[in-house]
Amino acid sequence: MTTPDTHTPILDIILPVYNTERYLDQCIQSIVDQELKDWHLIIIDDGSTDASPEICDSWANSDKRITVVHKPNSGQADSRNVAIDMCTAEYVGFVDSDDRIEPNMYSFLLKTIKENNADIAICNHYNYTTIGSLCKHPDYNIEVLNHDQATELIIKDQIPSYIWQMVFRRSCLNYRMPGHICFEDYAVLPYWFERANRVVRAMRPLYHYRMRRSSIVHNINPQQKFAFLEAEKQRLEYYGNSKFKPLASAYITLRAIHAAKHIARINTSRKVILEYMERIKPILKEYAPKYAGKLKTKDKLLYHLLMRNTSLFINYLKMEKVLKVNKKASDRYYFD
Repeated sequence: MTTPDTHTPILDIILPVYNTERYLDQCIQSIVDQELKDWHLIIIDDGSTDASPEICDSWANSDKRITVVHKPNSGQADSRNVAIDMCTAEYVGFVDSDDRIEPNMYSFLLKTIKENNADIAICNHYNYTTIGSLCKHPDYNIEVLNHDQATELIIKDQIPSYIWQMVFRRSCLNYRMPGHICFEDYAVLPYWFERANRVVRAMRPLYHYRMRRSSIVHNINPQQKFAFLEAEKQRLEYYGNSKFKPLASAYITLRAIHAAKHIARINTSRKVILEYMERIKPILKEYAPKYAGKLKTKDKLLYHLLMRNTSLFINYLKMEKVLKVNKKASDRYYFD
C-alpha cells in the first residue's frame, strides 16, 4: 500500500479496479489531467489477476496524490466501502476504472456545489462506444433541488443512480453500500440523499461511460433483472415509514411489470422465465391492486395479462420482441 502526504485535499476520488488493464491508464490519466489539482485518488485493487495491480502501483509511484490498496477480491461494493472509510476530504467522487472523465468535471461540480450551497452535484454522461461518445439529452441548465424535490426524482429514477456522475459531501455517505446484491448504488442512494438539504443538477455531459459487452447493465439475464427489482424493494423499505411511501409503492409496481416484461423477452429456457414470473407475481399482488389504476394503459394491460395468463404474457412479449425494431446502438460498437 502506498500513501499520500498529510495534506487534506478538498476531494477524494474513489476508483475500484478489477481486471481492467486495457482501459486503466486512460482512466487514471483523465483524473490526473483534471483542472482541479487538489484531490486524492484512492485506488482499490480488488484482487485483479491481470496487469492492473502493476499499473496502479506505477501511477502511485509517479504521483503522491494517489493511494493504492491491494486486497482479495470481494466485489465492487466492498471496494467502495473500503475507500469511503479512508476518505478525509470534504467531498467524494467516484470513477469506474474502464471509463474516463472530462478535464473540467470536478472543478465544475465543486464550483456548482459551492455557488449553490449544495451537498450533492450531478452531471450528465456520454455513452462511450468504439465510434465515439454520444449524450442523448445534453442540458446545460442548472437546477437547484430541495430535499423533497430530489427525493421524488430519486424514486421516479429521474435522477439516475449512477454515483460516478455525482459529487457528494462526505457527511452524506452515512450508509455502507450493500455487498449482497447487484445494483448496490441504486439501493444505497436514498440513504445518501437523505442527508442532502440541497442538490444541484447540472446535466452537462462530463463523464464518458464505456459501453462494454461484459457490463452488468448490458449483459442482461433474468437474475440481474430480478436483482434490480430487489434493489427497488430495498428502496421501498427505506421509504416505508415516510410520506414518500405511496410514491415508492407505485413505482415498485411499475418496476415489477417492467422486470417481468424484460425477463419474458430474454433468450433463455421457458422454465427459467416461468420461475421468475412466479417470484414477481407476489410483489404485484401486494402492491398493484392499490396502484395499478395509475399505470399507463399498456402497463395496466400487461399487469392483468401476467396475473391471469402467464404463458400468454410470455408469448406476447416474445412475439413483440421479434417485431420490435431495435433502436439501440449495435453491439458491434461496444468495447470488449
